[in-house]
Amino acid sequence: MKQLNKISKQTVAFLFLTYLGSMQAFSQSKPTWKSPTSDELMLWFVGGMTLLVSVLVLFTAMYVLYAVQYMILDKQGKAKTESVWGSMWKSLDKGLTNAIPLEREKDILLDHNYDGIRELDNHMPPWWVYGFYFTIVFAVFYMLIYHVWGTFPLQANEYEEEEKQAQIEIAAYQKTMANSVDETNVKQVKDKASLAQAKSLYDTNCKSCHGVAGEGGMGPNLTDAYWLHGGDVKSIFKTIKYGVQAKGMVPWEKKFSSGDIQSLASYILSMQGTNPPNAKAPQGDKAKK
Repeated sequence: MKQLNKISKQTVAFLFLTYLGSMQAFSQSKPTWKSPTSDELMLWFVGGMTLLVSVLVLFTAMYVLYAVQYMILDKQGKAKTESVWGSMWKSLDKGLTNAIPLEREKDILLDHNYDGIRELDNHMPPWWVYGFYFTIVFAVFYMLIYHVWGTFPLQANEYEEEEKQAQIEIAAYQKTMANSVDETNVKQVKDKASLAQAKSLYDTNCKSCHGVAGEGGMGPNLTDAYWLHGGDVKSIFKTIKYGVQAKGMVPWEKKFSSGDIQSLASYILSMQGTNPPNAKAPQGDKAKK
């Protein structure tokens, strides 16, 4: 009995500390009130359910420990049912289980006999019935807030939103990485968004010298295979970035970001072989493939 009492006290203390810890985890809040978001509402809902389960586990553990202790004392003839705690737990046990006393089991004994095993026509304990009703109410409430009212998003919707957010973060990261490129690590990009942005930059800043379609004018033709300062993406990037002052090509490194210059160099390469009308005669050396 002493060992049982020690175990019961340790168990109750552990569950109580766990309960307090869960309360602290979900009690952090700002002093000023603001309308909670759906994620915050879900967090409080999960927190409330966690606290409820913690209380039920604590209560169940205390009940089981007392029941075991009472049975041992009853076997030893030392059960004190007249005490306040004894009367309370006895009433609680009757309310939760509504068990038929052993002396009355003959009244609910069925005629079935399976190799000497008899069957009792017993009823379901109230705690189980109430728990079953609770699951029904919870299921209805869950269906309403998720499938009818749309208070919280479904898992599929959450996944889609997370995918969109991930794409935004990826684009932001790629933009940061793009702005860190230089003539030593630049690579040709071929995605439509980058090329469309580069075309806008070209039309605003480059076509006055190189023509609307890259056919050339004051500047050289950008659509043939001949180049004055190299026709690979690194050479074109370097030419745009630093310019060629002696030939009137201004440097663009202070106006364009590194990512913009990379996209613009890639757009110029995409003009190769387009053969626009009124193209200027080739200049420079033929680029090696």
